[in-house]
Amino acid sequence: MTRAWIHLLVLCIALCLDACTTTSTGRRSSGGTGAAALELALADAEKASTGGLATREARHDYNEAVERAVALWFERSDEKNRSSSMLAGNSYRLQPSWPANLRFDELVPARVIKSKRLRSRVVREGVGVPLVAHWSYSAERKGAEPFMTEGGYFSSVTATIEFRRSGKGPRVASLVLHDSRGLEKVTLAGRRQPLAADLSAYGELLLSHKEIQMGGIKALLRSSDYMSKLGLIALERPSAERIPVVFVHGLMSRPATWENVINELSSDIVLQKHYQVYTFRYPSGVPIVYSAAKLRENLASLHKILEQQGTGRLCHHMVLIGHSMGGLVSKGQVQDSGDRLWVSLLGGTPDKLGLTRSEYDALRGYMEFDPNPSVSRVIFAATPHRGSYLADSTLAHIGRRLVKLPGETFGNAFDILEGIAKRDPKLGELFARGMPTSVDNLSPESPYVKVATSLPFRRGVQLHSIIGNKDGRSLTDPECSDGFVPYSSSHLEGVRSELVVRSDHSVHERPEAIEEMRRILRQHLTGLDLN
Repeated sequence: MTRAWIHLLVLCIALCLDACTTTSTGRRSSGGTGAAALELALADAEKASTGGLATREARHDYNEAVERAVALWFERSDEKNRSSSMLAGNSYRLQPSWPANLRFDELVPARVIKSKRLRSRVVREGVGVPLVAHWSYSAERKGAEPFMTEGGYFSSVTATIEFRRSGKGPRVASLVLHDSRGLEKVTLAGRRQPLAADLSAYGELLLSHKEIQMGGIKALLRSSDYMSKLGLIALERPSAERIPVVFVHGLMSRPATWENVINELSSDIVLQKHYQVYTFRYPSGVPIVYSAAKLRENLASLHKILEQQGTGRLCHHMVLIGHSMGGLVSKGQVQDSGDRLWVSLLGGTPDKLGLTRSEYDALRGYMEFDPNPSVSRVIFAATPHRGSYLADSTLAHIGRRLVKLPGETFGNAFDILEGIAKRDPKLGELFARGMPTSVDNLSPESPYVKVATSLPFRRGVQLHSIIGNKDGRSLTDPECSDGFVPYSSSHLEGVRSELVVRSDHSVHERPEAIEEMRRILRQHLTGLDLN
């Protein structure tokens, strides 16, 4: 073999070896899953950051290397030692950290989560790798985290790695999982850099978990089958550092009705920083007084948990946003019942009804309540304060007969009501068809609707209305309506603001309505000196 052929062979071998250490994009692969691969990923990240990450190409190379390093770190650690430092060859010591309230079993790169349910993707360009931190559900965790969804908790985070020397030993690679919602910039390589974020990925991942879902119509017609899903649910661990904003769905609906509202509000960095989202999920066939009582119980539990965290101030300023019947459920949190529900719904005060102490105690939570001092603002969207005549239609009467509310749904309270009905002919006539459902409650002639309009609000609570006007009629026109609720029913005197939108009953999803919610939530922060 001639010397020329030898040189050519050596060159070919060298090219082949080089090809084996590069990916299809021309960057070196991790070369495995061990310490050497992690060392290589960290070296690539540090090399990309040496120029200050001033160019798009440098940020791209840095982000890719960080994503590889995060995956390798996660593979080489477990839940017990994940926060401990880790040697990566002879060159680096990886030191991970994240917010104290964050828990996770997996870190899912946002880029692999497809857009399927949400109508827009809220992203920010910058340095770092957007991830979804997922802490999965278990019965044991649910016991300690009462507001956890069946899919677990989901949080938006962004990973960065900063490098520094530490004596003569390996360089320290500080891997930080940032809460990317309230943080726009970080310092890397000596410069302030915009922090990358994907604030929609966690919602898409959450919505992909079918066990979280609840059918709206099915939960109306077979409410007793869905009682296990009733309750306040959090998308992440409750934090006293944020104000709770609770979204409440309406009749034949479910929390998913808010998916685009929550997603699009997330584009506001100020709202992301100061608010934490909760939804109240309930089968919508049950009477409104029942749903309102359960929300009251859940809000009290949330308030107690947040106060135990030690800071407490923000949990006194909760915001409720209710759509349609959800507005009535929300309204019941800020009104003073006195004895009016007893009189209007059951025909007399407890003493005149001849209730025993145990009967009174069983019914009191539904019939008698004080306004919640921790709810300081409520936004009503398409709320039928005075009912809807569609609830009296033939179709509604057919639907009402299909709604199944067996006694066990309400436990002892149902038996007590039946006992009172047997003693009181007038009440017996009212309950002859069975327990009144939410459809009954929405009739303008419903005793519940009539009394709910007369209950006083807590002094100082701020109220807002968003109302649909389907055909753009004059507000004084009796036919002005969103197609389900007339303006005359949605309109509420004494509110802080009222916005009328050219829309059907789904007004809460309209861009104008979402912008109004954003404005009101910002206004709420201004009143607390947090804006």
